[in-house]
Amino acid sequence: MMNKQNEEILKNVKLKISISKFEEEEEKEMKINKVHIGKIGLVACCMIVSITGIVFAKDISIYLKNFFGANSSDGVDIAVNNGYMSELNTEYQKADGIDIKVESILMDDFNFDMNFNVKINEQYNIDNFEHIDFEDLKIVDENANIVFDTHAITQNTAEKHYRGSYSFLPNKISENEFRVSLSATGNPELFPKSKHLKVDLSKIRTWQYVNEERTDKVYEGNWHFEIDVPEEFYNRESIIYKAKSCNDNSININEIKATLSKTALKIYIPEMKTNKVNYNALHNYDGVSISNMIAIQKEYVETSDGKRFETARKK
Repeated sequence: MMNKQNEEILKNVKLKISISKFEEEEEKEMKINKVHIGKIGLVACCMIVSITGIVFAKDISIYLKNFFGANSSDGVDIAVNNGYMSELNTEYQKADGIDIKVESILMDDFNFDMNFNVKINEQYNIDNFEHIDFEDLKIVDENANIVFDTHAITQNTAEKHYRGSYSFLPNKISENEFRVSLSATGNPELFPKSKHLKVDLSKIRTWQYVNEERTDKVYEGNWHFEIDVPEEFYNRESIIYKAKSCNDNSININEIKATLSKTALKIYIPEMKTNKVNYNALHNYDGVSISNMIAIQKEYVETSDGKRFETARKK
């Protein structure tokens, strides 16, 4: 059971629970652009953030949804609306008639989000940028940790790369300006507590569909940014919960893990001896829906005072 202090955290949150299991590294289409799915464990992911979190962005009077794109989680949205994000003031870097700067960033243990502002000159039609991929985007910190890189799933697996899911989604601002939102989550390793980031990009790919045929266009340049990470990001702390009891004797209670960050509560439950989970399907994920693979239903979290947080699956 949680103590009163932990219960107060849960009272001031919005919770989202989803069951995820992606054994194979695959590419998936989500919304209208790429989402790459990496390898993670069988996890109950509760998107959660306390309203008592640190505030260091500008005051926000209206609730902002999808500030970092439609593929970011509810937990990220709530964090943004409670000030856990940072607006940046980088200079535009110009190449091939495309000007780019980094607008804003969010970073905790489980989520990394970044907004890019893009301006194109008169030779381009903004409608041609509806589908976009920053094909070789690479972000490293002052300790040479790879915070994010785009095509990790096709690279040498002996080297360390970002192995979670991610997406790039454009949002039109005007006839020559749009925002590209990077959402990255699900990496097997926690995002590092970086103090400085180097952001490098040299290839942008766009594509269109005409009569169901895809036509690609590649733009090349040298877009480079240096970013000082706010202290609230690199001095962040997460709360670690310990399991006290379990009604299933097949589960090793010492292997149950729960971690609360600014944007998510992630609960790891080890493989159990049960016929309620189709482990063959889980270990041979072939793109079918998660609900078809997992027979466990009505997942929820309940506090000691009876407050219950129901499951919410992403549509």
